[in-house]
Amino acid sequence: MLETAVIISPAEEPSNDTWCMCYDGITYTKAPYKSVLISMTRQALRHFVVPLLLTGGLVVWLFTRISPSHLMGAAGEIAWLPMLVATAAMVAGLFFWDAACLMTIYSIHHNRWSYRESLRLRGVSYLGGCINYELGQAALAWGLARLQGCGIMRMLSRSVLLAYHDVFVLLSASLFGSLLTNDPRVTRVRPFLVIAVIVAVVIALFFKWLPQSIRDRYRRTDSESFLDGWSIGRSSRLILMRIVYFGILVVYALVALRICEVPMDPRVAVSAMPLVLLADGLPSFAGLGTRETSMQLLLDPGRERAPVLLAMSFFWSTGLLTGRMAIALVTLWLGRIDGNGSAAVTDGKEAVPPTRAE
Repeated sequence: MLETAVIISPAEEPSNDTWCMCYDGITYTKAPYKSVLISMTRQALRHFVVPLLLTGGLVVWLFTRISPSHLMGAAGEIAWLPMLVATAAMVAGLFFWDAACLMTIYSIHHNRWSYRESLRLRGVSYLGGCINYELGQAALAWGLARLQGCGIMRMLSRSVLLAYHDVFVLLSASLFGSLLTNDPRVTRVRPFLVIAVIVAVVIALFFKWLPQSIRDRYRRTDSESFLDGWSIGRSSRLILMRIVYFGILVVYALVALRICEVPMDPRVAVSAMPLVLLADGLPSFAGLGTRETSMQLLLDPGRERAPVLLAMSFFWSTGLLTGRMAIALVTLWLGRIDGNGSAAVTDGKEAVPPTRAE
């Protein structure tokens, strides 16, 4: 998340000797103006310029394969009302279920909060997520750090744990789907899926069996170890919840393919769609470009139906972006009405207002 800088020297042109107070939402850090400016520039490049360039490059590549005129012609063949209903149901389902996952992922010290608060935090984070996935997760981590009165790095480390579980679920789902069919579009990636799942399991075992001496060393460096409070049981619950989350997207993809009359073996779609969802995590602008490219490469519907698939995937991306932006704006509007004064966490004994970590 981008840092904000407040110049504390007298009102004059900043120089290399000017010092700033950098605020990350939890703590203040004193740093030279020049280093702060360089840091902010690098983060801006990472979170805005790189995703925008990747999205633009992929869209240009898609239009070299499928001309805009063919795309417009294919768009006219799609039944847009059923697609609109299916997309709205998908956006709402993801929002409500993702909010239900937050306490399992981010709760520390057995903290609990209301489902309504989870909806608010998830909804507000969509403002950043509409631009870039990383920005959305950073906004969510910041909100949960404020809610629980802990450091933002601890919440960001939980986001890393979430990303690991998501990758494991998607790779495992894709591998399972590839075992159901011998379609060449699937069998060509099956060996890579086996290797990827094995690597993911090895990573989990490594952290599970990490010697206590190494854990203590990191704990002395960072007293808020991201492994503290995590367990195999918690991972199991999270995996089951994320299966449902990604299942919503896979079901939506199958329904959308049927609505758009793109001939596709459901077993191929079940194997390919988790990889499409993995591609959504690449640094792009709201997933635009990565989703469309991965669907063209993995599903490979043939030259005749490729424009229809592209139109469908563009509708998916724009519908998801528009729906999440609407959720974010409504959440902010409702927050202004409520005054954001009802947020509270509880450790099971008594409710306490959220406090900012020092």
